Amino acid sequence: MSKGYNSEVEALRQKEYPHMNDGVYLDHSGATIYAKSTVDAFCAKMVTNLYGNPHSENSPAKLSGDVVDQVREKTLNFLGANPEHFDLIFVANATAAIKLVADSFRDLSEKTSDRRFWYGYHKDAHTSIVGVRELTYGQSYCFRGDQEVERWLHSPETTFVNRYHPGGLGLFAYPGQSNMSGRRLPLEWPGMLRQSEYLQNTYTLLDAAALAMTFPMENVFRDVDQAPDFTCLSLYKIFGFPDIGALVVRRESGHILTLRKYFGGGTVSMVATFGENWHRSKGLQAPTYKLHEGLEDGTLPFHSILALGEAIDVHKRLYGSMSRISDHASYLTSRLIRGMAMLRHSNGRSLCRIYNENSDFEDSTKQGSAIAFNVLRANGHHVSYSDVERSANSAGIYIRSGGVCNPGGIFTALGYEPWMTERALSAGHHCGSHGISIIHRLPTGIVRASLGAMSTKQDVDTFLDFLRTTFLEDDKDRSATTRTTVRSPRAEALAFDLPIDYTTSNFPDVREVPRPRPMLHHFSTAPDSTPRIPPLAMHDMVHGLATVK
Repeated sequence: MSKGYNSEVEALRQKEYPHMNDGVYLDHSGATIYAKSTVDAFCAKMVTNLYGNPHSENSPAKLSGDVVDQVREKTLNFLGANPEHFDLIFVANATAAIKLVADSFRDLSEKTSDRRFWYGYHKDAHTSIVGVRELTYGQSYCFRGDQEVERWLHSPETTFVNRYHPGGLGLFAYPGQSNMSGRRLPLEWPGMLRQSEYLQNTYTLLDAAALAMTFPMENVFRDVDQAPDFTCLSLYKIFGFPDIGALVVRRESGHILTLRKYFGGGTVSMVATFGENWHRSKGLQAPTYKLHEGLEDGTLPFHSILALGEAIDVHKRLYGSMSRISDHASYLTSRLIRGMAMLRHSNGRSLCRIYNENSDFEDSTKQGSAIAFNVLRANGHHVSYSDVERSANSAGIYIRSGGVCNPGGIFTALGYEPWMTERALSAGHHCGSHGISIIHRLPTGIVRASLGAMSTKQDVDTFLDFLRTTFLEDDKDRSATTRTTVRSPRAEALAFDLPIDYTTSNFPDVREVPRPRPMLHHFSTAPDSTPRIPPLAMHDMVHGLATVK
């Protein structure tokens, strides 16, 4: 198998992924597709063995416990994380892993002088990372770009990050890869932070849910001194099945999690319920118990963990290594971006506006396999991203559109300002299936196409052909185009024009708003470089000239 496109995948698709034959799946960032052999192997184990609750001591329970231990170590090895230096806690998904870390910091912060911890996060963070800020009682900060993060890491004592005590308890979180645009962020930051004399009480949390799908994670864990303290993953994004997540913890940092207040079944060695209330966490009783034993609350999903072990074995057999998958996905991503950039209307205007901060999207250390874009008409107006997704779905092409749970990334890419967020909210827009796709000719979200290990050239070319035949306009098309609108009571009240096929039921997850940019779209994160849009004249509002489409 040579570096680049893996042609063997085309044969694998017929044998291992027959369930993909009825369409083109381009939403791997949401969840990749499982192999038939994984399901077959799992089913064979389930019908030939008896598995019990691992908290019991009988033989079926012991079999389950042994499987959990074996798969835990197998998963760490697959990720390139030496079990001697890292532990793995099984959780429902990456969000559950994030919440476990966040709750632990919140509980411990109650013992600090100001009873709170500092939290910093990158603007490209997933919504689940952003949500941790609500536990800090206002002591949080959103970094607007990579350069701001690196200025802080080099001079934390002189950089304003809304932090009163630089040496106090803190947590810095960021994504290894933007789940919106596929941009990959520097992996050196945890090591840089650990070397800072001012940040010795600040820990790092890496959201690797998007990154791990097509990236060799040994690059994250190879050097324990440079690795994040906590790394969260949704393993179904790598294997497709089972639906399970993991929190990889650097053993030297894991003690901070054991100080949390909550305890569930299986995580304590003794609990008093009468008289004085007390309990003994297994996480605080090393080496008698291991770190994960004090953090995995209740009965583990042991059947899913059994399936995970089979998924890892099948994945290795089919693809060899994550490095090969990385090369394959990088080739296809480059092919797709180049193909989209070449699509132009007959008047020369680009069909697609691609949102990407990378100048070299062929570098797999900087670009993952997700592409964020919007479709433009020949006159420069945006096509509703929800219309793009609906049209694609009708054509048997499965993509995602909207805000994709990345508010900071969307706000930046589309040039949002705070007042514009308020305007969208007051207009009735919100995340979810009932959002408004375009406000005042500006989109509130993006379209995302994402590729995986089992994607092929044909998938890419079929999608490009769909864009070409569905949205490209020539002079004849433009001259024949007319605008037909209808009024609804809400539109009359808000002075909005709605297209004749307007619906309130099929809009995907949404968030923000952009303005015209050159292709390929490279945007600045500096506040003073954000373009301005003049406010609507009162006359426009009165006479209903502001368009919602």
